Amino acid sequence: MAKTTGKLHRRILRTVAGESGATFIEYALLAGLVGIIVAIAVATFSGKMKEFFGNITTKTDDASKAVQSADIKPK
Repeated sequence: MAKTTGKLHRRILRTVAGESGATFIEYALLAGLVGIIVAIAVATFSGKMKEFFGNITTKTDDASKAVQSADIKPK
C-alpha cells in the first residue's frame, strides 16, 4: 500500500508541476488577450454599429408604414 501511495503522490506532483500547469497558464493568458482585443473592438466600433442598426430600424419602420398605408383591393 505504501508503494502505491508513493507512486500516486509522485504522479500528482508531476501533473501539478509539469507541463499541464504551463499549458493552463498559456491558455489563461491567451483568453485574457482575446478579451482585451474584444473590449477594444467594441469600444472602437460601437458608434458605427449603433448607427448601422439604427438605419436598419428606420428603413424597416418606413417599409412597414408604407405597406400599412397602401390601398390594396382584392380582385
